[in-house]
Parts: sequence; C-alpha cells; structure tokens
Amino acid sequence: MSKDEIYDVIVVGAGVAGLYASYQLASMGWKVALVESKPASKIGDRVCGDAIGIHHFEELSLQVPSYVIDHRYKGVKIYSPSCKYNIVVPGEGVSINRLKFGQWLLSQALSKNVELFDQHVVLDVMLKDNNVTGIKVKRVNGETHIIKAKAFIDASGYKPAIRSKLPREWPISEKPYTTDYNIAYREVLKLDEPLEEVEYAEIYINVDIAPGGYWWLFPKSSSGEIINVGLGVINTGQYNPRVQYDKYLRNKFKGKVLNSGGGIVPTRRPLPTLVWRNVAVVGDAAYTVNPVHGGGIGSSLLSSHIVSKYMNSALEAGQVNEQTMWQANFDYMNAYGGKQASLDVLRMYMQKLSNDDYEWVMENKVVDGGSIYDLGVKGDLAEKITLAISLLIKLLGRPSLLNELRTVRNYMNKMRELYTTRYPSKPEELPAWMKTIDQLLLEYTYKIGFNRGNLVKW
Repeated sequence: MSKDEIYDVIVVGAGVAGLYASYQLASMGWKVALVESKPASKIGDRVCGDAIGIHHFEELSLQVPSYVIDHRYKGVKIYSPSCKYNIVVPGEGVSINRLKFGQWLLSQALSKNVELFDQHVVLDVMLKDNNVTGIKVKRVNGETHIIKAKAFIDASGYKPAIRSKLPREWPISEKPYTTDYNIAYREVLKLDEPLEEVEYAEIYINVDIAPGGYWWLFPKSSSGEIINVGLGVINTGQYNPRVQYDKYLRNKFKGKVLNSGGGIVPTRRPLPTLVWRNVAVVGDAAYTVNPVHGGGIGSSLLSSHIVSKYMNSALEAGQVNEQTMWQANFDYMNAYGGKQASLDVLRMYMQKLSNDDYEWVMENKVVDGGSIYDLGVKGDLAEKITLAISLLIKLLGRPSLLNELRTVRNYMNKMRELYTTRYPSKPEELPAWMKTIDQLLLEYTYKIGFNRGNLVKW
C-alpha cells in the first residue's frame, strides 16, 4: 500500500459480517481493505454456540462447504427448569466449525483481491466535512498509520471500533444499555461417555443457572463425543457466566476441554439506522442478533448482504451517504429488524419470569413447538397463537399471566410496526422516530418493572 492510496471501502472486523461484506463488495469490483486485530490464521476463532438454521444459508444462496459443518440437527428441544417437560421446535439446523467457516470466508474474500490488514487495531477515526476520510490503525507491536477510503463498514462487534468514535449527534453512534447484552461462557468438550441423543440442539431454561438467559447443550458430532455446552446471563453486573458454569454445569459433563472462552452478545433491537454519512454498520456492531435466542450468524450475513448492495449503488453513483443508502434500512427492517424489535419487547418480559412461571407454562403446554417456531420466524405473537394461549390460561386459572401477555403482545406489535411500516421514509425523519421508540420503551419497561440499567461507558 502506498502512503496516498485510497480504497473504495474499508471494512473493520473480520468476523462473519465483515468477511462477507468484504467478499461481496470486492466481487462487485471495488477495492476493499479489511482490518482485523487477530492474525490471519485465527480469523473465525470465536466463542459461540456454533448453531445456525440452514434457512439462513439458503436465503442467501450461500454454498457452504461440507467440511465447515460439524453436525446437523432436526430442530431444538427446550427444557423446563425441572427438565420434566420439553418442547420440540422443528427446523433443520447445523453446528458449524467457526474457525473453518471464518477461514473459508476469508479465502473467498482474498480470492476477490481484498487486502487484509491483520493484527491491526483502530486507534481513531479521521473526520472532514462531516464525513469519515480515514482511520488511524496500529499494527500489534508495530507502527501506526492512516488508511483512507471513500466508504467504511463497521463490523467490529459488540464494542464497535468505528461507531463508538463517531460524533454523538450521528444516530448511528447510539449507545446501548448494559442489559442490552448477555455475557456468555462455553466449552467444547470431548466426552468420556458419548451422548445418546444427538438429533437436537438442546436449550435449558433455568434462572438459577442462567439468570436472564439459558444454558445449552449442542452436539457437535454424530458420535455424540463432541459437544458445545455453555450459558448466557443478563449483563447486570450481578452474575459471572464462568462462575455459574463452574457451579452448575462443570460436573455434569466429564471429558477433555478442547476449547473454552467467554464473550458478550448484544440481545436487543437493531441500531436505529445501519447507515449514516459514508459509514455503514453490520453484524453485532449493528445489534443484528436475535434478542431471545441469541443467534447472530445468519442475521449478520443478511445485514452484510443488504448493506453491500446499497453501498455498491452509492459508490457507482459517486455519492455515499445516508440518502443514497437509506433503502438498506427498509430492506433489513422488513427482512429481520422488525422481528428483532418485537422480540426485544418479549426478551425483557422473559428476563423477569421465574422458574415457577416457566415450569407452569411448559407443564400445561401453554405453547407448543410450532408456535415457538412461528414466533421465531415471524417475530410477533400472531393472533392465532395468542388466542390459543389466552384460552388455555383462562381455563388453567392464571389471569395475571393473561393480562401480562396482553401487554407484551400489544407492545410487541407496536414495536414491530414502528420498525417496518412506520420506519422513517427519509433520514430527516429519524430523530423524531427515535424519540417515539424511546418513549414507547420507557412506557413499556415501567409497566413490566424492567430496569434497563445504565448506558454503556464507551
């Protein structure tokens, strides 16, 4: 790279979202630089549950090689706190090898001439005329220099390297609350005694073990020898996921630890806008993770696919800004973001439920696997689901739960509508829309007694 060279696009972060965005834009003929703090050989190595529904790959026509896939599932089993009851949620999924998947995506990007700056961290963002002109980066244990571009994509994860350094008046730099995150810890084990049941990914709801989250057991081999087991807890400062794991799960599974680690996952509605000025945000940096089950691989890929499409058009037009890329918001909100916003409302309510509440719901079969699948796919409490649940609750004698459910359904529908049919038609309308969202959330959290905590410090 020469000192004065200017790229078309700089992507920061070589996770799933950054790799896919880099590949997409380079495939369209643009000169792309990819900045990542890890060495190239470690790209893809991330703490994760590793599970993803195959529909995410199918929707993007992404042909993932078989060597990336460790295991296949028929669906998910969700267990009650006592483990006496379970719900089977249909839907084919896979367990992927995150390192192999990341390395494969990297090879795809490099094959399109993406220039990789591995082992580089972002120190600062350079601004001129209300646009980003470059980023100051430092090679690990090396020199500092500036890389310039016409457009930028922040794909750097839950603590965004670019977005957190932008002017606070830019809506793309919105700060989250502490409880918008879950903290997770997981281990990949080779068991001394293989599992007998390997056809389903298993989720266990127990607020003693995983307050504000759940713990999981995901088989990673057809033999049942390799598993991914871990838990996530709400980020209130009260709970340490590693401590919870050691206390409740370590003695359940005997074997050799192949990999272990912790991470932070955003579990909330998406960023108000994925684009502003000549910057776009994708993946965890844009809060594209599902708020209820914490899955984010598929939605990260989707956000990168959509943003790349409109950034390409903006670059072709020679004008990269929120006006020329605004349609990316409509496409993402209608494809996934509206569902996320609706599920964020449900997530806050679920984080207040007790083990007794969950046990009662599952013992009495208030919801079934089909309803949960519909909820996950559509993101709303469909009328037919709500009617069935309401009738059951009336018959079974929990009127307080019925009233709470009506409140949750009402706000879920309002939030989904705001993020889809009532999403701002142009950037100038965004500030007023954001105030409406804030007011609705303030009203809702007050009604259900949910404390969102403080704004993050970065």
